Amino acid sequence: MAEITIQISEEELKGVMQAYQTLQNFLEKITSPNELYQAEFLEGLREAQAEVQKSQTSEVKIFADFVQ
Repeated sequence: MAEITIQISEEELKGVMQAYQTLQNFLEKITSPNELYQAEFLEGLREAQAEVQKSQTSEVKIFADFVQ
């Protein structure tokens, strides 16, 4: 794929970001998470939700603690 460089104004960028948000909101309404994410991600999400419900979480104060 060829590499290209584009330049857009701040106003144009705001429009692109608004369009992105509109599409995201629309897709969230009509699409199940099961269709958007891979099984491995969904399993991790379920595990994380279960940990939160069981209060098995700890506060992260620095990023290094988060990635351990």
